[in-house]
Amino acid sequence: MKAKLLCIISIPLMLLTACGDNVLVVRTPLEGDYYVRTNIENLEWKHFSDMISSDSGIEEKDFDQLKLTLKTNPKTRYIMVADELYRFDQNGKMIYYTDWEEEEGEYKMESLVFPDYDTTENIE
Repeated sequence: MKAKLLCIISIPLMLLTACGDNVLVVRTPLEGDYYVRTNIENLEWKHFSDMISSDSGIEEKDFDQLKLTLKTNPKTRYIMVADELYRFDQNGKMIYYTDWEEEEGEYKMESLVFPDYDTTENIE
């Protein structure tokens, strides 16, 4: 009886602890974008950088800008073209652009670009 109880308790514990600190495997650019947006408040650079492609120029300052952008724009819209995702605020103003590439069966963020608006709000 004790052996059965021990097995019943230990199997779920092994399954739960086996997950550990593994980063999400992103299967589509939209899935990656959704993960970032829904977890941005708790996401740290260390884990975010695991989602970036090896040849990307994305830096920690870009990650900080993304955090601020998503904090100030909780409701957004998007357009997706192939592996490129354009994110807009509620007024239709583009707030960022991402390009994703497939590396070894999972998608990684290759580009993260914020539009440069002048004082008249025209993109430069």
